[in-house]
Amino acid sequence: MRYRRCFFLFLFLLSGVCAEAQKPFAEGTIIYKVKLRSGDQKEFTGYYTFIIKGGQLRKELKLNNGYLDVVLLDCSAGKAYSLQNRNGKKYAIQLNLNDLLKKQEKFIGFSIKNEESNSKHFAGYTAYNGNVNYHDGSVSEVIYTKEWRPSQAITFERFPDAKFLPVLFSYEDENNVVMQFEIEKIEPGPIENGVFRIPPDYQMISYSEYKQLSK
Repeated sequence: MRYRRCFFLFLFLLSGVCAEAQKPFAEGTIIYKVKLRSGDQKEFTGYYTFIIKGGQLRKELKLNNGYLDVVLLDCSAGKAYSLQNRNGKKYAIQLNLNDLLKKQEKFIGFSIKNEESNSKHFAGYTAYNGNVNYHDGSVSEVIYTKEWRPSQAITFERFPDAKFLPVLFSYEDENNVVMQFEIEKIEPGPIENGVFRIPPDYQMISYSEYKQLSK
C-alpha cells in the first residue's frame, strides 16, 4: 500500500512538471529568421517578429528588399488592422477578425505523429520532430518545443490551439510563395501597450476602401 501511495504521488508530481512545461506564452517577443521564395522563384530573407501581450498580438514581417507588413490583433476586442505604406501614404486597414479565424478552420484539430527528439537545441530550448496531420489528409513536418505554447489560437495560422511552439517549419501558400521559418529568439517579458497602437500618422480605412486604392 505504501508503494502504491508513492507511485500515485510520483504521477501527481510528474503531471505538475508536464503542465509547467507547456506554459502559455502570454507576454514577450518571438523572432523567426525567414526565407521566402516567390512564385517567380525570387528569393528574399528577413525576420518575422511576434510581439504578444495577453489578447494583443503584433505580427511584423520585414524582408531585405524593403517589404514591411504589420498586422495588429486585439483578440479581446475583436479588432484587427494591417499597417501598409502605399505610394508614400500610410494606411491602417481594418480587417475582419472573423475572416482571419475562418482561414484557420481547415487546420483545426490537427494531430502530431511520428514524434521524436531532435538532437539540436533551438534558441536554447529542447526540440522535437513531428509530422502535422490535417483532416484533409495533408501532412507537414515541424520542429517544435514543448516548453511554451501560444496563448491565442490565432497566433500561428496553421497551428491553431497548438500545445507547442514551432521553432522550424515551412509552408507554401495559395500564391505559390514558399516561406521557411527558423526561431532565433524566444524572449518572455513585459511589453509596452504602445506597441499595439496604430501610429497617429496612419489613416484608418476599411478593407474595401483599400481594395479600391489598389486598382
